[in-house]
Amino acid sequence: MKWIANRCRRRRDISLLAAGALGGAEKAGLESHLAGCQECRDYYAALTTLTAPLADWEESLSAIEATPAARMRWAGAVREAAVSSAVRPSRLANVWQSFWRELIWPSRYAWTGMAALWVLILAVNGRISDRPIIEAGAHSSSPREMMQAWEEQNRILAELAQPSFVAPAAPPNVPRPRSQRERDWAII
Repeated sequence: MKWIANRCRRRRDISLLAAGALGGAEKAGLESHLAGCQECRDYYAALTTLTAPLADWEESLSAIEATPAARMRWAGAVREAAVSSAVRPSRLANVWQSFWRELIWPSRYAWTGMAALWVLILAVNGRISDRPIIEAGAHSSSPREMMQAWEEQNRILAELAQPSFVAPAAPPNVPRPRSQRERDWAII
């Protein structure tokens, strides 16, 4: 919240100065500003206390070496990555694995319930459709009988589709004089 109350808007430049990323002319102008602005001097001091230990990180961390155990783990990881990239599963296998992992497995109980419901529906449907055939003692019809039945149905359909009654043609709408017209409306 202090930056809201700060009237000076040069915080970014002060951060760059503390990091050592400003050139000569900008650096000189900002140092002259720091000489006159107490809030910016305090901010610069806080930044330098934070960034000073990080300024020479290359010299202080150059002596760190990986242990032999870490080197062996890295080498094993590199070998595994090379083997796994050489033996890649097919694209179809990747699609199936993705489908299984994202759609089927999270809702496996729902899928199981739906599968059980379908098996139940198929079993009931099979029992219902088999019963009338067995009870009636139905026999298979010959192709000739089926063709005769089909022709009979077509004949009946043609009779129903053709109208036997032809309505008389409507008389032409001949204009009549007003005296002969009937009143279609009446005022009550």
